[in-house]
Amino acid sequence: MKTIALAASLCGVVLSSALAQMTIPQQKPLSNERLAMPLFPAGWKDVTTNRGNIEVLDYVPNGETVTAWRNKITLEVYHDLTTLPLDALYRRMQGQNRDACQGTVEGKFQSGLNNGYPSAFWTLGCKKNRETGVGETRYTKAIQGDARVYILTRAWRTPAYGEQGPDMPRRELEDAMAFLTTAVACVDGDATHPCPATSAPKK
Repeated sequence: MKTIALAASLCGVVLSSALAQMTIPQQKPLSNERLAMPLFPAGWKDVTTNRGNIEVLDYVPNGETVTAWRNKITLEVYHDLTTLPLDALYRRMQGQNRDACQGTVEGKFQSGLNNGYPSAFWTLGCKKNRETGVGETRYTKAIQGDARVYILTRAWRTPAYGEQGPDMPRRELEDAMAFLTTAVACVDGDATHPCPATSAPKK
């Protein structure tokens, strides 16, 4: 599958000189850990529908909604679950994808360290969603911080597809990989988990 292969080839790209445009603030006063997303796309809006101990934060471009979207970024933040293995989260999302789809594509689970924290990356494709009738593609990065676990996903909806894979512009895939690669869990003033320089106010 060319989309999955492209994701694997781009996974190692690091754009360390990018300026931070958006961050997810700390949720607990005892921890300065946060998720920084230096290449968060301009013009996207927060359409979050669930906040709690497990937060689900959704973002879509202007002109799209939480239900009628072609592009979406979802951030899941797990508080008090820092011992949860990242591959368990992958298997959960893999199972959800299989249940929801007529035909799936599953990229390899890749793990390592990112900014000093355990991290993982995977891709999932849905050839045809049983409910919406469209195809979906998801690139996901997971980070296991000291204070919380972050699951960051860039998703697309396309016409349903077969073995040839979804018809998606290469530039969109490259931009998505750059966005995910540069997103890091960090702590201000900590040399072990440094935060990117920022020229924009924190959110």
